[in-house]
Amino acid sequence: MLEVMARSAIKYHRKRGDNYNVIAGKVQHDARTVKRVLNEPSDKVQTRPNRESSVAVFKEQIEGWLEQKLQVKRMLELAWEDPKQPYCGRPTAFYDYVRKLKKARENQAHQVQIRFEGLPGEFLQIDWGEIRGVLFSKQDSVPQTFYFFCARLKYSRFMYVSFQKDMAEETLVRCLVEALNRMGGVPWVITTDNMKTVVLRRDEKNQPVWHPVWQKLALEFEFHPEACAPASGNQKGAVENLVKYTKNNFLAGRTFYDAADLVRQLEEWLGVVNYERTCAATGEIPGSLLEIERKHFSPLPASARDYGLFTSLVVNREGVVIFETNKYSVPAELMGQTLTARIHREWLKLWRGTELVAQHPRCYSRNRRLVIPEHYTQAFEIKPRARTMVWRDWLLNLGPQVYQYVAVICRRQRATMSEQIHQLYALAQQVGLEEFQAAVELATEQQLYGAEYLKGLLLKPAGSGSNAATLKPTQPAVERLLSEYEPLVANRFSAIPEENEIERAVG
Repeated sequence: MLEVMARSAIKYHRKRGDNYNVIAGKVQHDARTVKRVLNEPSDKVQTRPNRESSVAVFKEQIEGWLEQKLQVKRMLELAWEDPKQPYCGRPTAFYDYVRKLKKARENQAHQVQIRFEGLPGEFLQIDWGEIRGVLFSKQDSVPQTFYFFCARLKYSRFMYVSFQKDMAEETLVRCLVEALNRMGGVPWVITTDNMKTVVLRRDEKNQPVWHPVWQKLALEFEFHPEACAPASGNQKGAVENLVKYTKNNFLAGRTFYDAADLVRQLEEWLGVVNYERTCAATGEIPGSLLEIERKHFSPLPASARDYGLFTSLVVNREGVVIFETNKYSVPAELMGQTLTARIHREWLKLWRGTELVAQHPRCYSRNRRLVIPEHYTQAFEIKPRARTMVWRDWLLNLGPQVYQYVAVICRRQRATMSEQIHQLYALAQQVGLEEFQAAVELATEQQLYGAEYLKGLLLKPAGSGSNAATLKPTQPAVERLLSEYEPLVANRFSAIPEENEIERAVG
């Protein structure tokens, strides 16, 4: 088989007027070979044998599977399981064929991407971005992962970005409410992708089934929620570009000392891109067009200042509802009922219909119990000991100082714990929480543990000096070594000695 250069040399010498024999001598090939090369058509295309691909027989089926948006692995499984002609080729050949069909579909006319511009006040698009391995320049910092919420108005290109530690439902709602407050109103439509905090699933008609919290938010703020079609990320348009823009224009090339510095630099950057820099898409400053959009917004509801997320909670047998592992009390007669909860930043409010039945300060710790003693008034008549434990829980939640003070009393004065708790609760109700907590702090400094000491500090006559120095403890505080208790507990099955016997043993 002649090489390309040999063929080229034959044609070159022929153009110079050499005959077949002369050319054959120069290229060292037979004269008949030279004649054959010169007589070949110059545009001859080498063709391979026309063999039908083992994948091509599935073309119509693959087209249907693409319409159903099946994954390529599932298509391959169906081809293997075909009852008439199972696919026996290599998986890579199948994947390549599907890729070609996908590309051909994308190049069809109906797949062309068509841009559109929103009307003033019409569209707000939101999305999440993620940045991993953020390393602050602060000493001893470790790489962190941040998520950032992005919102952009379609008409004015006004944007809002907020960095968060998670993408939870509450985080999403609070970020959106803050964005709407910044923008000064509510647009007609808010568009998202199919994130699980917005769309639970699609029904049989491919319509979104909204998350109850998102649906309630849309109802109260009077906007129309829209979700992009599945696998159609191009519908997000401007906000998708905003995620990339934030990464490339804000994050790239910057360093941050700590999280506070990250927020400070972000606010400075938003001020520039919203109120100083001209947008390339519109040729206008976004802040200027925002003034036009505000005339078409719906007004913000009063709840936008401190929005409470909507959810439902069931009252269990303990007369409490559980939210984020913490237990919050409600009136005991509501046991077994489902209440409407509004989750605010600082408060948890519980409603039965239109009646507010309980309101608690929101606890961000875990596995805590927050009670309002009045919720158990009826139960106290049947279970007297419950009063002591409920009042103690209430005292323990007044703060770490009170918690430690009450805990010490419960350990040192176990025999009179019930009486001590009753007196402490009565004192707190009588003088108010501020004075009660101040007295606890003073008593702790002086190592005076007991309701009688607090009573002396709180109820002393006006103008008198501190009573702390004249108060005498009812029981002397004795520091005991563990070894002194060993004779008392040597036999675990023996009867517990009386109090006077213990005093003689350690005295």
